[in-house]
Amino acid sequence: MSSNVKPAIVLVHGAWHVPKHYDDFIQQLQHAGFEVFCPQLPTCDEARYLDADMFADAQVVRSQVIALVEQSREVIMLLHSYGGAVGTEAVNGLSKGERTTNNLHGGVTNLIYMCGFMLQIGESVGGASLPRPVPEPVESNDATGTTFLCEPPVQLFYADVEPERAKRMEALLVRQSGRAMTDAITYPAWQHISTTYLRTQDDEVLFPVWQERQIKAVRDAGVSISVETFKSSHSPFLSMPGEMIAAVERAAGQQVTV
Repeated sequence: MSSNVKPAIVLVHGAWHVPKHYDDFIQQLQHAGFEVFCPQLPTCDEARYLDADMFADAQVVRSQVIALVEQSREVIMLLHSYGGAVGTEAVNGLSKGERTTNNLHGGVTNLIYMCGFMLQIGESVGGASLPRPVPEPVESNDATGTTFLCEPPVQLFYADVEPERAKRMEALLVRQSGRAMTDAITYPAWQHISTTYLRTQDDEVLFPVWQERQIKAVRDAGVSISVETFKSSHSPFLSMPGEMIAAVERAAGQQVTV
């Protein structure tokens, strides 16, 4: 990374969400000097039938990252929730270290899992979400496929967000392809790229015990990662954006005071 140019951020959004959920957070990251890209994942849509899978999402994200690194940009992957699986899968061969070895400029310098699914090869989001004591997503079948709604969304996603804002966020939620929940990742990006995990203590989607299980599995694989803990539910980009931006700055090596 040059001394004057911050890395670009590719923000990978969560299931049932769309980039608009992150608009305010993106604006704040931009104000902090980052250029931010948040591609729409094809598995998140209003359609009742979605045949897109996690790999389709990963390809969209990969295309965005390639476009940046081919401009010699350094990239931070900021991965929220389900976006952790997508972003992990998407960056095979795109790390700064691998590109430098091949005499190429740019590359992914950091993975930041914001209460994200940091999975092992062969794991899926659905498989990593068991056992699950909270209500399962509401399944809706039609003649051609399966999508999911998520109930109760405010309790699960926005428990510590101001009520009026939480309702606005709820109104933006879309359906989610069921296929994406069972697709297993094939590439452990965290083995090759500097990784930070932002752990959320009050999370009712990715429970703290599951987050701990993922962190332990990565460390048991011999990989050293940074872990920061926040008293937040599943959407800290809404409830404590300043703290999230400061964490991004720390991961980028440019710590700021919030």
